[in-house]
Amino acid sequence: MLLHKVSLTEMMSRIHEPGYSPETVLDPYLERYRQVEPHIHAFVPEDEAEGRLDSEKALLQRTYSGDERKPALFGIPVGIKDLLHVDGLPTRAGSQLSAELLAGAQGSLVAKLRALGAVIAGKTVTEEFAYNGPIATLNPHNTGHTPGGSSAGSAAAVAAGLCPLTVGTQTLRSVIAPASFCGVVGFKPSYGRVPLDGVLLFSPSFDTVGFFTQNLPDMEAAAALLVPDWEAPAAPMPRKPVLGIPKGVYMELMSAEVKGLFGAQITGLEQLGYEVRYVQMPWEDELIYGNAMLRFIEGELAREHEHRFTEHRAEYGLPVQEAILRGQQIPEEELEQYRTRQRELRQDLMELMEQEGIDLWVSPAQGGTAPKNEERNTGWAGMPAVWGFAGVPTVSLPAATLEGMPLGFQCIGRYGEDEELLAWARQLWPCLAGEQPLPVE
Repeated sequence: MLLHKVSLTEMMSRIHEPGYSPETVLDPYLERYRQVEPHIHAFVPEDEAEGRLDSEKALLQRTYSGDERKPALFGIPVGIKDLLHVDGLPTRAGSQLSAELLAGAQGSLVAKLRALGAVIAGKTVTEEFAYNGPIATLNPHNTGHTPGGSSAGSAAAVAAGLCPLTVGTQTLRSVIAPASFCGVVGFKPSYGRVPLDGVLLFSPSFDTVGFFTQNLPDMEAAAALLVPDWEAPAAPMPRKPVLGIPKGVYMELMSAEVKGLFGAQITGLEQLGYEVRYVQMPWEDELIYGNAMLRFIEGELAREHEHRFTEHRAEYGLPVQEAILRGQQIPEEELEQYRTRQRELRQDLMELMEQEGIDLWVSPAQGGTAPKNEERNTGWAGMPAVWGFAGVPTVSLPAATLEGMPLGFQCIGRYGEDEELLAWARQLWPCLAGEQPLPVE
C-alpha cells in the first residue's frame, strides 16, 4: 500500500511525552522509506542516507539531552525540494550540472527548520531547474500516473506518508498541480512572504516557496512556524466566506468532467449557505491563452543561467536549452512591462474583491486529474498560473476523485492575507473532506 496516513500535528503533540526521542518518529520513517521509496522515487538518491540521519539524530540528542524544552519539530522528518540549498547535501536541481557548479549557502527557511528540530529527510525530486525534463517520481495513488511537476517529489513523499511536511516551490503551477494530483494540501503563500535566500531561482518575479501536508490543520501548524510574521486569527472566522468564480475563458480551462464535478461542489456549498458570485475579471484573455507568462519566465530563466549556460550548455537538457535560447531573445524592456502588469493585476484583484465583496476566489486546482506517465504531461498552468502572476496566496485542498484519481479544490485569497486564506479554507475543509458531506445528488 503506497498511501499512508501521517499527521504533522499528531507528531508535534507527542514531542513532550515521557520517553519521546527522535527515534520515535525516525525509525518508523526509515522502515516505511525502505518499503515505499523504491516504488515512487520521491527522493533524490543519496549515498549513506541512513548514516546521515543517524548523525542528525545523535546531534539532536546531544543538543537536547537534559530537561530543555524540545523545539516544535523535534525529530520530525521534512523533505526539501532539490532547488533549496541544504548544508551537507548537494543541490543538483534535477540537472546534469555538477553540484559544485550549483553550490550555494543554506537559506533562512532551511535554517529555521533545523532550529525547530526538524530532521532533513532528504532532497525531493524536481524537474530540471523546475522547468521541464524527465523525472523518476511516480504518483502514490497510481504509479501509472504522474505526480505533477516540478515539486513532484515533495507532493509524492507526503501522499505516501513518508514525511508529514515537505517544501516545494512554485513558478506557474508547481505546488498546486502536484498537490491536486497527489491528493494532498498544497499551500503557495503570497509572493515574497517566504524569503527566497538559499533557493536556486527560476523566475525571480514568480518564484515562491510553498509547502505540502496531508491535511489543512497540519498546513496551518506549518505556516505558523515557517511563514514569517504569521498571525493567525484569534478566533474562527465569524461568517461564511463569499466565494468568487471568474467569468470568461478562465473557467473553460478544464475538461467537461472536471467542470461538472466543480459545478456539483459549488451547488452543494450554496445549499450549505455559502454565497457564490460570478465576476468579470480584470485580466485579458490573452494573458491566460497567450504566451506572455511563458515568455516572461523564460526571459528570466535565461538571465538566471546566463553565466553557467555559456560554458555548460551541453550539460543542460534540451527543453531547458531551448527555453534559455528563447529567453535570451526577449528584451529587458518587455520583461519590465510584464513586471509592471504583475503589480497592476495584484492591485486590481484587491480592489475587485473589495468592490464585489469577495472573500475567496475558488476553482478546480487543475483542469484534469493526473495524466498517465506516457502522456509526458505533468500538469496544466491554466488554473493556477494567473494567480501566481499576480502573486496572491493559493491553497489546493483534496476535495474529490475522478476515476480513482484525486482532484484539488483551489482557494485564492488577497495578496498578503495568507492567514485569512487558510482561516476561510478551514471553514470549507469539513465540507470538502467529507466530514460535512455536500448535499449533492
